[in-house]
Amino acid sequence: MALATWDTSYSVSVKSCDAEHQKLFDLINQLNEAMGLGQGRTIVAPVVQELEKYTQTHFRAEEALLKQACYPKLEEHRLQHQKFVAQVKRFKDDLDAGSMGNSIAVLKFLKDWLADHIKQTDKMYSEHLNSRGIK
Repeated sequence: MALATWDTSYSVSVKSCDAEHQKLFDLINQLNEAMGLGQGRTIVAPVVQELEKYTQTHFRAEEALLKQACYPKLEEHRLQHQKFVAQVKRFKDDLDAGSMGNSIAVLKFLKDWLADHIKQTDKMYSEHLNSRGIK
């Protein structure tokens, strides 16, 4: 059973952003399923690697849309993305240093990001982008 399920409460009313956000749901559910099977430590490294790729593509694309729309809170938004990137880097550094990786910490981090960043911070740009024809 999925731990996190996409629904309209997560939608930011921008199709490309919603599609990219749904990738986070997939990662959360993959990690949760593996943890349920006692294989969380096995999958945490691939999940962190995927998060690294995700941050490079999604954040760049989202910030480009915000810049294009002259979003007034772009710098604040960018700072939140930088915090996410820094945390993912810490997870990766731990894994690279030989740590087995803490799948529970990664899962909690991702769940909190869904609730705090997407449902609150990202939702704030919806109307601004939509009013400038970005949907």
